[in-house]
Amino acid sequence: MGSFKYLITVESDTPPQVMLGQSAFGGEIVGLEMEKIPTLVSVAWLVEKYGMAKTTIIKRLDGFNQGSDGKFLYDSKTAMAILSQNPKSKRGAKRVN
Repeated sequence: MGSFKYLITVESDTPPQVMLGQSAFGGEIVGLEMEKIPTLVSVAWLVEKYGMAKTTIIKRLDGFNQGSDGKFLYDSKTAMAILSQNPKSKRGAKRVN
């Protein structure tokens, strides 16, 4: 049958206490990867991480821009917290086709 690869993402200020070869969640840990998140992030970085349109990200983070008019820079923790939330459900009845 073969083996499958599962990816678990942990965001924390301190590194998680796991070791290579350790058994966890019914499987064996075979690799660890750390991603450095910058303090200020650009719209391009957020587009790559979340897969949203550039204009959508700019609109949702409109009040948090820390760059100039042409440069859209955002605090990484604030931007990730806002973009990770699910959008509110739309009001009104569903469209009938």
